[in-house]
Amino acid sequence: MSTFSPLSRRRRFLGLVSGAVALGLLAACGTSAPGSAPTSGSSAQSGPWEFTDDRGKKVSLPQRPTRVVMQVNAAATLVDLGIKPTAVFGPQRLEDGKPDPQAGDVDPATPSIGSEFGEFNLEKLTEQRPELIVTIMYGESLWYVPEESQAAIEEKAPIVAIKLDGVPAAEAIGKFAKLAESLGADLDSAALTQAKKDFDDAGAALKAAAAAKPGLKVQVVQGTQDGLLVAKPDFFSDLKHFAAQGVDLVVPTAGEQPSWDELSWERVSTYPADLVLTDAREFTLSRDELAKQPTWAQLPAVRAGQVGLWHAETPMSYQKLTPVIRELAEQIEKARTDVVS
Repeated sequence: MSTFSPLSRRRRFLGLVSGAVALGLLAACGTSAPGSAPTSGSSAQSGPWEFTDDRGKKVSLPQRPTRVVMQVNAAATLVDLGIKPTAVFGPQRLEDGKPDPQAGDVDPATPSIGSEFGEFNLEKLTEQRPELIVTIMYGESLWYVPEESQAAIEEKAPIVAIKLDGVPAAEAIGKFAKLAESLGADLDSAALTQAKKDFDDAGAALKAAAAAKPGLKVQVVQGTQDGLLVAKPDFFSDLKHFAAQGVDLVVPTAGEQPSWDELSWERVSTYPADLVLTDAREFTLSRDELAKQPTWAQLPAVRAGQVGLWHAETPMSYQKLTPVIRELAEQIEKARTDVVS
């Protein structure tokens, strides 16, 4: 894959996946040493440990693993649940050097095994003496785990995978919480209890906002040089959660991929919407770049100034999803329902 740019590699991998196919809690957990899973909660486990992942694969170890290497999105979620990664793989920084949002509150000093698709350094992995590897999965694809290297990676440590496609956010959080608890997290901590309350309150606010704007159509898109990708809500965890709160999301009726309907720029008006959310990731077209497309500028929601952001790849944690949900609620509260003629 070395002949591809970072963007083309990412888009190529996303295409393959589609074809195959969520602050500060560390203080609350308190007792964990840097680079290891905490032993807070009921007590440190000295006996055997096992966990069955979303592939139905049971991982059995002689004792609870403390050296856990994680894909950054999974790591961000587990950090919010009280579990620190020994090392990470996947995007940690944006091109401007700022932390990648999907890395959440993962310590920037955490050792890295690799940051791009297809980049996974077995030598660095070996140096970390991993006891367990955790990643997310879409379809049958383990995120940022090169298929051709998977067997060699699993010789170093077993892999646990948490499936996200087609899984509502609340359910995804529950999956990670179960894993975190098995690794020693205290799910009854005051910090996590408050985080869950904030998440539930944000959901209630979103539900109220959606109920107050019947008929408001919300479309989620990603801009590319070739056209517009319209998200299929049932594929994405956050969008499934929004829909469960009553947000009337545009559901594409075409497109071979389970995740998107890809429209040429001449066809971007295919699905009428009152509010459009654009993918906020850096490899997608920015607002300024989108504005250069005449057909985009003519969309009713764009003419009405009703364009917001979709924070794709937000870690599946209460802490990271809560502000995203509140932002959407505020956008819906301000939106007009009469922009589509």
